[in-house]
Amino acid sequence: MNLSEPAAYSGELPERAAVEGAGEALRRFQEIVVQTDDLSWVDKTLAGLSHKMLWRDDETGASIALVRFEKGSGIPSAHAHASNQFMFCLSGRYTYEPTGITLTPGSFYWNPKGSVHGPTVAEEESVLLEVYDGPHYPTQPDWYTSAEDAR
Repeated sequence: MNLSEPAAYSGELPERAAVEGAGEALRRFQEIVVQTDDLSWVDKTLAGLSHKMLWRDDETGASIALVRFEKGSGIPSAHAHASNQFMFCLSGRYTYEPTGITLTPGSFYWNPKGSVHGPTVAEEESVLLEVYDGPHYPTQPDWYTSAEDAR
């Protein structure tokens, strides 16, 4: 699947018989709704960071999550990701040091695969929608004591 190209959609729904005949393969692509207010924030092993996992593909490592940084917390050192990282700021002020790029509500940030960035700091509590199109890190960062946190 090429995620850089828009999906083709004719606007017409498939016939019910075709959907039922396709079986499990098509059911994997049915719509899913996640009510984020129904999910609990899960603390990561980095102090001040928690998340709500919305979707993950265990085969590719791709994921979509809400991440929350408490005021004063952040990623403590420069690092790179093993895939493209996309961030959309929902609330707060989240700053990338030393560039001084600050995400505020409505800001969209794209960090290409392998691009070194950080450290970061939340100038106030910040909630971001974070999307990866593959695995997060090439190796587990030392600021996480759990391999699960680096997924």
